[in-house]
Amino acid sequence: MHGLRHPYSFALYEPDGPGRARVTTRDGEKVGIYAADGRWLEGAKFDVDPHMCGWVCGPRGTHRMMDKR
Repeated sequence: MHGLRHPYSFALYEPDGPGRARVTTRDGEKVGIYAADGRWLEGAKFDVDPHMCGWVCGPRGTHRMMDKR
């Protein structure tokens, strides 16, 4: 799992390619694909938190504790 759990719905938000987020319900029965701004693209899950999509689709850097040598 490389994503975030929503604090209220417990849905799992994961990156799914550039500018896309995969959102899976807590029970794992419904999945939806969304754009970074929260627009629905495909899937059975229609409601989403657009701010969480933005977080998941944001740029990834290296952790400050990683060895950069």
